[in-house]
Amino acid sequence: MIRGRVIPFAEARALKARNPNARWAAVAAEFGGDVWPAVQPGFRITAGETVFTIGSCFARNIELHLADLGCRVPMLEFFLPPDEWSGGANGAMNKFHPPAFRQCLEWTARIYDRDGVVTWEDCAPLAFEWPDGRVFDMDMGVTAPVSRTRFLERRQHIYDIFSMVFRADCLMMTPGLIEAWRDCATGLYIHEPPTQKVMVADRSRWEFEILSYQQCEADLLTAIDVVRERNPQVKVLVTTSPVPMATTFSGQDVRTANTYSKSVLRAACGAAGMLRARVDYFPSYESATLSFPVRVWETDRIHVSSAFIGKIVTHLLDHYLDGVQDAARDFQSARTLLMDGAYDQAEVAARAAVAKRPEHLEARAILAEALLRQSKCAEAEAELKFALERAPERADLWITLARAIVRGEHARADEAIGHIQTAVMLPSINLSDFRSVGELVRQRAPPEVAERITRRTVELFPLHVEAYQHLVNVLVDQGRREDAIDVLRRATALRRAQADIRLQLARLLAEQDELAEAIQVVRTALALEPNHAAGKALLASLETTGVGVV
Repeated sequence: MIRGRVIPFAEARALKARNPNARWAAVAAEFGGDVWPAVQPGFRITAGETVFTIGSCFARNIELHLADLGCRVPMLEFFLPPDEWSGGANGAMNKFHPPAFRQCLEWTARIYDRDGVVTWEDCAPLAFEWPDGRVFDMDMGVTAPVSRTRFLERRQHIYDIFSMVFRADCLMMTPGLIEAWRDCATGLYIHEPPTQKVMVADRSRWEFEILSYQQCEADLLTAIDVVRERNPQVKVLVTTSPVPMATTFSGQDVRTANTYSKSVLRAACGAAGMLRARVDYFPSYESATLSFPVRVWETDRIHVSSAFIGKIVTHLLDHYLDGVQDAARDFQSARTLLMDGAYDQAEVAARAAVAKRPEHLEARAILAEALLRQSKCAEAEAELKFALERAPERADLWITLARAIVRGEHARADEAIGHIQTAVMLPSINLSDFRSVGELVRQRAPPEVAERITRRTVELFPLHVEAYQHLVNVLVDQGRREDAIDVLRRATALRRAQADIRLQLARLLAEQDELAEAIQVVRTALALEPNHAAGKALLASLETTGVGVV
């Protein structure tokens, strides 16, 4: 029998006596608000050090905060063109379970030990070939298939990023799932379920696996050892992602399956801290799952809110980070307060950061947003113009300036639309920036300008359904339903097209008397979301009366 940690009688009594949080009764009162379990750091991280992050989307959220606090975060240096990936580039590199951690680090280590040059032989086990000769990377989020030349180039970039772990000061690992899919032909785990038609056609090639505790522990330890063999002094911080699984293939209720998944991973992460030196467990999972739920979760009850992630990073900062500048601390506080809806307090913290570092443009952006949320539009406008004089390439600042102008005492819609046109021509634009002004463009821009701006967003974000949605709304407003239908057909062909956009297409088709196609589109939507009430009502209407609008 394998025993766990064994502590002598006297030491165990002493640990209990010295621990103010040893009794549940001592902490029970916290459960009505935010819960922050006590942390005993085994090491420190200094601002300026390199922190390599590997894990699920929860890790992706923490990365931005660490970078703003002065750490170098290699995963933020990963990039993909918009025609290959629709979200933040580093999201394509999510790793959800310990075997994926081990597998990608072993792949990187083999090339690192050899010569650092990725060959097609290194890539072939990860590549699934399309009928047209393009290849798809099974170890990434679902990107568009690319040529072999581009595949090899991209894999070299992935290697260049991941090899930084062998020089990093700290490795942060955040597993999130124990449900995994495996390629029987290679024995390798793939990034996510095989949903592409060409992959599903060969069903015998794939198998689903619910990972055991023993496997998760072994793979987590192996992943640490692979790095330590090449970087002996690296500090390791492990935590369990609180983000629940969106769906389960186990046949169990997703709540039961998720609880088991998190239990296994939490145990494996704890074991890593006991079995390896300089490995700490950080209780972000406990904070998220034990705190009062409305303070933690987005409305989808899957993603942790940005505000609470900011609080987790502040907790991490308080216990692990040294050498963080006062302005960076104030900025971190301001951003967290802003996301938590405490706009007046966010303004105070942002002003403190700006006072200490006048050139801190991120702090000025937070200050402007806090002012705007308090309807102090003129002050927000002044801050944004100051920042744009120094960083005219910042699309987000142009977008926020447009919002401030249109909400001001003397709304200047034409000027705001001009700033939006400037923003969408900049390479730094992202869809979340545009999302905040999409309705402004639709309602206040001249028709030709609105169409030009929204077509530009489709060019910039060709894999993102929401970009198409803005263009469709503009075309419908102009009465150009056939053009809108063409755009919607392109949008529903995208992998992440969900029921709502399909239903919009069905309604427009029905209005054009294309009822057979409309019915088929609704049935496809209901196959994706069987309980979609509007979809059921629309299908009943189309099948019984032939009326397309309900």
